[in-house]
Amino acid sequence: MRIMLISNNLSTDPYAVFPLGPGIIANVLRQKKHEVKQIDLLAANATDASLRKAISDFDPQLVGISIRNIDNVNSLSPCFFLDDAARTTQIVRDETQAGIFLGGAGFSLMPEAVLAYVGADYGIVGAGESAVIALAQAIDSGTEIDRLLYAVNFPAAFSGAAYDDDIVEYYLRETGILPIQTKRGCPHHCVYCSYPLLEGTRCRQRSCAEIVDEMVFLRDKFHPAMFYFTDSIFNDPESSYLELLETMVARGISVPWSAFFTPADFTSASITLMRRSGIKTAELGADAMTDATLAGLGKNYNFAMVEKSCAAFLKQDIQVSCSYIAGGPDETKITLLEGINNVSRLKQVPAFVFMGIRILPDTPIESIARREGIISNDHNLLYPTFYFSPAVPKEQMYNILEAGFKSVKHAVFPPHSMSNELRVYRKLQTALTGKGAK
Repeated sequence: MRIMLISNNLSTDPYAVFPLGPGIIANVLRQKKHEVKQIDLLAANATDASLRKAISDFDPQLVGISIRNIDNVNSLSPCFFLDDAARTTQIVRDETQAGIFLGGAGFSLMPEAVLAYVGADYGIVGAGESAVIALAQAIDSGTEIDRLLYAVNFPAAFSGAAYDDDIVEYYLRETGILPIQTKRGCPHHCVYCSYPLLEGTRCRQRSCAEIVDEMVFLRDKFHPAMFYFTDSIFNDPESSYLELLETMVARGISVPWSAFFTPADFTSASITLMRRSGIKTAELGADAMTDATLAGLGKNYNFAMVEKSCAAFLKQDIQVSCSYIAGGPDETKITLLEGINNVSRLKQVPAFVFMGIRILPDTPIESIARREGIISNDHNLLYPTFYFSPAVPKEQMYNILEAGFKSVKHAVFPPHSMSNELRVYRKLQTALTGKGAK
């Protein structure tokens, strides 16, 4: 079967991100001998006319559209992305009689609402490897199938991605970075997070040998400046990430890489292992700036652990940055001022400060927001909706943060100033690696 997969993400804010999800789906479909064409609207600089021509030339029998995000989760400058997906769907509909399905993390957050808004025929919720094969078989045989197909029991095994040359070349030009997913699932209970809903509450890691083989292949073929492990949490509680790093070191593989970490009591040995495998920078999800607000987010660590984590990386000359969310549960004027002081102390650690929490369905923050009267029972969460602590008026919160961080050179606030800063920081990360991974 001829299957076209379209990555619909057009956002480069704060930087362009390789479409890993469609690549994974392309890989499993090709393993089943389907003919797959990937189109990344961003990488192709696609116009309506060029997309129409690509559809006409390929003549697909099934078309998938990936929705990475519903919006940009920026409370002070919100952007809604589903109109782009609806437009792409209509273009596909105009050019072919093929069935159209939606997938991706953004779609899976609110599948029924997104499917209705965008106007596709089918939707795949969660990890799509098995569901997309079932959908293709049903379409090919003319068998009826449900409009929404769900991942079954968060399967332990999952695939790597197909990295098509033309798409890879665009992202290497833009960022120098290639992503790799090593595990799925998150056992933590953060009040705002959708990862446990999308991937399950148990961490499941791919074969270490398979991951390293993939890295070697990508290194030798594309010479990326850096790899990025896209796991929701790289340093999982079972420490399976250390097994991966040990495998890399045992095979003599040291390539520039970065990942998203949660604050933890990192040992000197674990940091040394990271260095030997090639780590260049660490992105730490500190998430809140005080003990009280960390507890309000459902975190299992305090701010002293954030400081200890940063110190462990810096001690071995590994650059670390932190991201924070102001305005969550239990935020007050006192915690805002305390948080500004806490972040200001970490002078060697770039800080990126957000304000407000995007409320997503079936997360604890939704229940909190309804209980506090922030949203009504019939509120449509499809559109950007944010939680702000009722203890501090939004305008006052903004003024406190703006004034407090104005003279803090390593902190970035407000969010609309963040895009350029993050883009510069990302270029610094890759510049630290040289021209490419060898």
